[in-house]
Amino acid sequence: MNIRNITATLACTAALCTPCMADSVSDTNARNAKLADYQALHSRVDDMQKPVFWLFLGDSITHGCQHVKGFRSFAELWMEIIKWEYTNRPGERKNDIVLNTGVSGETATGFLKEAPWRLGQFNPDVVFIMFGINDANKVKDLAKFKADLTAIVKMVRKKKAIPVLQVPMLTTDNNNLRPRYAEAVRSVADKEKCLLVDHAAYWKEISGSDSAKAKWMNNAIHPNEFGHRVMAATIAKELGITPKNSPTLRLPTE
Repeated sequence: MNIRNITATLACTAALCTPCMADSVSDTNARNAKLADYQALHSRVDDMQKPVFWLFLGDSITHGCQHVKGFRSFAELWMEIIKWEYTNRPGERKNDIVLNTGVSGETATGFLKEAPWRLGQFNPDVVFIMFGINDANKVKDLAKFKADLTAIVKMVRKKKAIPVLQVPMLTTDNNNLRPRYAEAVRSVADKEKCLLVDHAAYWKEISGSDSAKAKWMNNAIHPNEFGHRVMAATIAKELGITPKNSPTLRLPTE
């Protein structure tokens, strides 16, 4: 089954129990589709004979600790989508591995110090990278953030893996650096020709501001289970991997 044939199946359904995904999601998918990494990603996923190793890097939001209150994080939801729901024959990608090395409180700078353990020991095929929330709170050095993020991307490419940069979702803490950090992620993605998942852009479309929708948050900077469901769906749509009749993509988001 070729996933390109099903990427639009959830475009205007009740899959998210919210308004239809905004144009920003379609635009990001169209942007990604022009990249060599998009074709490489789809070729790997279309090959049912070869398992894919998916690795998630990030902070507490990627980790999914505490604030989802026992529900699945977006990385765990992705595992359900790709390992079970992705084809007409559930479980056909059963040997895929989805590993999450996200750590609460982490920054891009901090990750680089721990990279041999959290990335170097593995041989992933696809690596999701999401930093910026703590960088805007703790480090507050935009140039360093971009340099660190670029270094992480290069480390991933050196391992012959496909990097996927994620723009963190919006928050409600009114940190005026957040839009600049979001733009920094987009800038690195463009410069390095990386796949991009732009959570902030979609959340802004829904909220109409630079502040997150309250029903998607557990506190000022951490999404709750609903926010994580929205993030998983955004990953699926912006990468063009939206399994037909996916229960996960139909979970309520408020």
